[in-house]
Amino acid sequence: MEQLLQRIFDELAFLRANMATKADVAALKDDIRALESRVSHIEQTMATKDDIASIEQRMATKDDVALVPAIREMVGQLMERMTVVELHVQEIPMMKQQIEQLSQQMQEGFEKLDHQETVLQALSLRSIQQANDIHYLKTNAISTK
Repeated sequence: MEQLLQRIFDELAFLRANMATKADVAALKDDIRALESRVSHIEQTMATKDDIASIEQRMATKDDVALVPAIREMVGQLMERMTVVELHVQEIPMMKQQIEQLSQQMQEGFEKLDHQETVLQALSLRSIQQANDIHYLKTNAISTK
């Protein structure tokens, strides 16, 4: 019986040594709550299948990536052309000024032509009058003889 009693005490000591206390259970509950919180956070931030499908649709393919050098080359050419266009745009004010000067010179030329035309008309009228006067004098000179 003594052995039985000793065995019971040993088992009781073993149980006490291995048995969880209220503090152990409370700590485990806290650990479980912390893990549940972490899992909840992971679930909230984790991408869904729809998110992954959307990313896959927007993701560049190998063919798209293969086009990158050609696109860079075209962008470079476009930049060169834009530089040329910018240079031409900078020349526009000077060209506009030259056009205005030419327009002014043409206007002055037209005014001179108008003046010369007026002078020619006056000279023509005078010439016609002189021709009439000569004709009149000839006619009168013949009749007085």
